[in-house]
Amino acid sequence: MVKCLYDQLTMEKVLFGTSHFLKAEGELLIPQEFPGVERILSYHGYLSEVKGEIQGNRLNLKGKIETHLFYQGKEIQDRVLEHGLVWRGEEGAVFNEEIDLPDLIADWDWKPRLVKFILQPEAAQVVKYQLEIEVKLWAHKSSMVKFVKEIESEKKIQPVVEHLISEEPVLTTYLNREVNNHFSLTYPKPPLARILDCQVIPVDSKATLSKGRVSIEGKLEVYLVYVTLTEDGKEGGIEAQRWTEENGGAVPFQIIQDNSQFSNELSVNHELIIEGVQMQSSTPESCRLQVTINVRVDVTRPKPVKIILDLTPEKEEIFDIQRGTGEFVELIGETEKIITVEKTLLLPSGLKNIGRVLQAKISGPKLELQTELEQVLITGETQLGIVYQSEVTDGEESTVEEAFWGRGETEAVTFADFLEMPGVEDGMHAAIYLKGNYLRVEQLDERSIKLILKLGTTVKVWQSRTLALVKDTALIIPQDTPRPSMLFYLVQPGDTLWKIARRYNTTMDSITIENRVIDPEKEIIPGKKLLIPKKLIKRE
Repeated sequence: MVKCLYDQLTMEKVLFGTSHFLKAEGELLIPQEFPGVERILSYHGYLSEVKGEIQGNRLNLKGKIETHLFYQGKEIQDRVLEHGLVWRGEEGAVFNEEIDLPDLIADWDWKPRLVKFILQPEAAQVVKYQLEIEVKLWAHKSSMVKFVKEIESEKKIQPVVEHLISEEPVLTTYLNREVNNHFSLTYPKPPLARILDCQVIPVDSKATLSKGRVSIEGKLEVYLVYVTLTEDGKEGGIEAQRWTEENGGAVPFQIIQDNSQFSNELSVNHELIIEGVQMQSSTPESCRLQVTINVRVDVTRPKPVKIILDLTPEKEEIFDIQRGTGEFVELIGETEKIITVEKTLLLPSGLKNIGRVLQAKISGPKLELQTELEQVLITGETQLGIVYQSEVTDGEESTVEEAFWGRGETEAVTFADFLEMPGVEDGMHAAIYLKGNYLRVEQLDERSIKLILKLGTTVKVWQSRTLALVKDTALIIPQDTPRPSMLFYLVQPGDTLWKIARRYNTTMDSITIENRVIDPEKEIIPGKKLLIPKKLIKRE
């Protein structure tokens, strides 16, 4: 008596994966009610409204960049030279590109990330933009794998077993949330006359799963640069205000998605992206923030799997084994990692000395993963820009200045980090999820700053494996009465070698040896005449 206990998995095999970098450029028009651009101080963009459509073997990808510009304009009486401007929707930077895809029958997915964004003045009322977007592309195909996980038998057998942790995809979804918050400018910060720029950075985001619900929680740090209002109602100097975790001003947020498929046994990874920021002020003492957050959520089911690869019976027992193959996704490791970048940067030559840093911004970052023996190498680069007030010198007043690393002749900020992960080998698949970052710039002296950047990430490593499986097994008991000397069988539609062997209480090896069959899948076809052996034949 032999009984096979079965199990099954839904596997998602990655057939192809690559990164495509698309570039676009264009012009942005300064509205007539704003002064023309004399010098750009700072800028950044938020990737939003991205749409993709596959037609044949091409991906048509288009989107918009909400563009924020902080610049020095032409002199206007009784007004500070610095101005802030935001382009949204079709008025902002846009891209539209066709990406050729390999000829594969599969499901395609893509993930865009803005990794480079440059604004340059073209004319008084025209700004030229250049952008680079990394589009991660991968083709995947889902399939059901059925396998034998255990064999119950009255006879003694020795199974060859493979244990692994597999991962079944459950759901990938995108969640959007608009966060609003009211801020007060309290003493000693002066009142506000005009907003110049606002930047929002997500920090400490985490995802939790409960029965029927996934919750994404985190905080938003807010950085504001504005023109102050004097007691006589005129515009004063430039001031910066920060609402961070350190001073208790970070804005908490929560995004909840209800779904009956969610349970505590599942695993969840997420990546958070800011798609838009708007800061408005109706009174000199307060302002109101509106932020659009997009979160990609991947829900999977980690599952310990036991697979029977082969079995060895006792010598006197005869077993027939149906063999096959199965493709599995094995989860090698998953861990959270804070990538810390601390660098001392020198002010590019030709710029005025630093008196006080007002603002710091990064673009990207662009990250790459490489699996090595027992570890994952994470490399990356990012653009950094700062806005600062210059040092006061004899006979010269302080002015607002800017400095960039990663634009023009200055090099981008590069970094590398190792992540120890037992079981990882060269060539395995790896993915990284960005969950927010921590950005601080400290002034060391009049010509240097210290950059402190912390990227919250989750790194996952897996591999695809093709295993030779035991699909089924049967104990063959020799017949007491001999078979006829000549017993032929005509193969019928739907027959397999396994079915024929079961029908005549013999083994597949016996039939193939007796009929000199080399490739059963090609030779056991409807209409073929097979000789059923009288006795069981063992393969030497």
